[in-house]
Amino acid sequence: MKKILVSILFCFPLIVSAQTVLTPQQELEQAQKQLEAAKVALEQAKMKAEQAKAAAEKKAKAHAEARAKAAEIQKQIEATKAETARLKQEAERVQREAAHQAEIVAKQRAEAEAAQKVADQKVEQVEVTEQQATSSHNGWIEPKPTITRQPATTAMKAAKEAESNYISASAVPEVNGKIQWSKTYLIPSLSAKELYDKALNFLNVLTQEENQLENSKVVLVNPTEHSILATIHEKLVFSSSLLALDQAKFRYALQVKCSDGKATLTMSRLTYDYKQQDQVTHYVAEEWISNRVALNKKGTRMYPISGKFRRSTINRKNQIFEGFKQALSEGAVSISE
Repeated sequence: MKKILVSILFCFPLIVSAQTVLTPQQELEQAQKQLEAAKVALEQAKMKAEQAKAAAEKKAKAHAEARAKAAEIQKQIEATKAETARLKQEAERVQREAAHQAEIVAKQRAEAEAAQKVADQKVEQVEVTEQQATSSHNGWIEPKPTITRQPATTAMKAAKEAESNYISASAVPEVNGKIQWSKTYLIPSLSAKELYDKALNFLNVLTQEENQLENSKVVLVNPTEHSILATIHEKLVFSSSLLALDQAKFRYALQVKCSDGKATLTMSRLTYDYKQQDQVTHYVAEEWISNRVALNKKGTRMYPISGKFRRSTINRKNQIFEGFKQALSEGAVSISE
């Protein structure tokens, strides 16, 4: 019995081993299953890789957008700071202009008060003289002059009238939306040729004045039609002192048309270049000195900055037209403007 049991135990591993051996068909099926499992694992790996890639791209895009947004915000901050600085400078200039205007008004008021005081003193002197004369003529009485005191002094009235020349709606006329001054002068004794020669000489002299800049010249002439065109580039000075010079580069066109006994001067195409704090600003007259821009809504006063351009431009215009009139003839008569 013992021998039989030993024999059985010895053969048992061989029996088990024989039972685990696979057939070729089974091995093929097993290999196919392993292949399918590998494919599934590969697809899952690819899917995870795509998801990881998409997440990385999304994160990178969000990071880039955040950086771009931060850069844009920084740019806006810088622009806001620059605009704040500019507005601060503009406010300081307005304050200086207001202070300057206040000084002018105070000076005019002081001059007016002084003039009134002098007038009062003269009246008192007249009254004293009259009283002395009356008492020394033994009954003969001289008539007392009647003196009417004006509520406003001559100086104040003149200043008010001068200011009205700048704020009047007709002070800066527009033709087809463009600022333009034009005036015709009658000189019956002169021919078109004579007037043309005088006008050409006037413009040539004008372009050589001390305040003229490069490119200020007579650009076109038509001797047959007695017409002249000049472009003027000059310095327009607002104020000048030992410490500061406030001025702009002023450009405009002058056109002359002559006929027998008549000459017309037109000033148009006005522009300015104004330098402030090393920054040059270009202005077109229609957008800077016109009634709708330079005057308040009621049309009773000028704004400080654009107002000084308007005032100086009108003064310069008056100089040019008066000089043109004198160059033609002292007896020239204006018939239109």
